[in-house]
Parts: sequence; structure tokens; C-alpha cells
Amino acid sequence: MDVLLRDACNVSQYWNSMTTTDQSESTSALLNILAHVAVLKRLPRTGWLLSGVQPCESVADHTAGVALLTLALASAINADWQAAGLERPIDVGRAVTLAVLHDLAESVVTDLPRRSAQLIGAETKRRAEAAALANILAGLPANDDYATLWAEYAATSTPEARLVHDADALEMVHQALEYERAGHRTLGEFWRNHRWHFSLCEHLYQVLQKLRA
Repeated sequence: MDVLLRDACNVSQYWNSMTTTDQSESTSALLNILAHVAVLKRLPRTGWLLSGVQPCESVADHTAGVALLTLALASAINADWQAAGLERPIDVGRAVTLAVLHDLAESVVTDLPRRSAQLIGAETKRRAEAAALANILAGLPANDDYATLWAEYAATSTPEARLVHDADALEMVHQALEYERAGHRTLGEFWRNHRWHFSLCEHLYQVLQKLRA
């Protein structure tokens, strides 16, 4: 059973076992998640704004794209996972859960552009996002599990985390291509300095580059 289905079953079992007071607390936690989702729907991707793209996609738009791309990439890689240099197939449910969670903390810390992230440093940014995520997930039955998954993503410590990093970059590059096709000509920085963990993702990047011509 994949991670998303398993967690849905766990939440159902957890809910049925709770007292009315506990259910009220869980309701508050779920409403809190919805509130943060609403923020992500309204929160623009700052890098595009600073490059003159207005209007631009929201963080929620980007998250949806990364999650769907992760799903497709995992399926493609798993068709011949040994050729991809893996010791086991990608856990698709785990990878998609990572993709859904990867930018959730931005509903609190906002979408910091590259120049800001470089100024404050990677570790400071990671700590701030980890603290924000802990507050967002507080009260959910699987909050510790989700926090662990996010830490896995931040550390790029598993094949699933590395795949989501690749999907995150690919989705951004594709969006840059879409904006360039709409007439924007100041987006070169979004094509540079990518490190690819999977050869399939690097190949897709090269294909996207050729489409710029």
C-alpha cells in the first residue's frame, strides 16, 4: 500500500478512536492545513516576479506540477530501475508525498528568491522551514512522519528525495520555457546551475533546452 493510501487509512482509524475533544483538536489541525493551502494558492513564485513576469504562477501551482511530474518520472524510472543505478524501485507513494510537502513551509517563510537564500545561507533557511513545517503539521496524526519525510527531502538522502529535487528543477525549467514563449527574455538564470540525479531528468532538461531555439 503506498504512503498516501496508508496515511488515509491511518487517519480514518485514528479519527474513529478519538473522543469528541480529540476530534475537535484534529478538526482544528485539518482546518489549519487548509488555511496554509489557501496561502500557497495566493503566494506567487518570487523569482518570476523579480524577473518581470506578472502575473505568474503560485507556489501551489508549482507544487501540483512537481507532484504530477514526480509521479510520471517514478513510473518511467521504475520500468527499468536497475538501469537507473538504483538498488530498488522508487517508492512512488513516498516520492509523491515528498513532492506535496516540499514547499509547504513557504506558506510561513514565503518563497525566498535565490539571492535571498544565498544571503542567509542554506542551513538558516533549512532550520526556518523545519520550524515552520512543525507548526503547520502540529496536531495531525502523522505529523512526525511528515516532518521526517521533509527532512529526507531537505537532505537529499534517498532516491525518492533526489527524484523530487530533479522534478522540482525540471518543472521550473519547463515553466521558464513557457514564459519565454510568452515573450519574457530575462529568465536565463532559471536554466543554469542544475545538478541532476537521474539521467532521465538530465535528458529531459536537454530536450527542453533545445526547444528554446
